[in-house]
Amino acid sequence: MVHGGWPYTREITPLLEKPNAYLDFSAQSLLISPATLGGIMREWLEHVPEKVMFGTDAYPYSNELGWEESGWIAAHNGREALGRALTAMLRHGDITHARAVELARMVLRDNAKALYGL
Repeated sequence: MVHGGWPYTREITPLLEKPNAYLDFSAQSLLISPATLGGIMREWLEHVPEKVMFGTDAYPYSNELGWEESGWIAAHNGREALGRALTAMLRHGDITHARAVELARMVLRDNAKALYGL
C-alpha cells in the first residue's frame, strides 16, 4: 500500500497481517507532521515491522517545489517521524537500543531489499 494507506492509516494495520500486504509511508511525510506520522508509524512497528518501508514520493509538484526539494523534505520528515516512533518505544521500554537500530535499518533499507529481492 503506497502512502501508508492514507487517510486510512490506522485501519490498514490489520491488513498488514496478510502475507502479501506491505506499505510504504511515501507522501505522508509531505502531508502530515512528523509527530503525527511518528504515532502512526509506532503502531505499525509494534505489529508488523518487517512490512513497513520508507519512501519519499519525490515529484516536481510545481515550479516552486521540484522533485529535489520534495524528496529532501520527505526524507527529512520521514526520518524524524521514524526517530520519534522509535524514541517513544524506547522510553516506554518496548524495545532496546539495539532493536531500535535494527528497526530503523529495516524501515529505511532492509524491508525493501527483502521484498524486492535486491
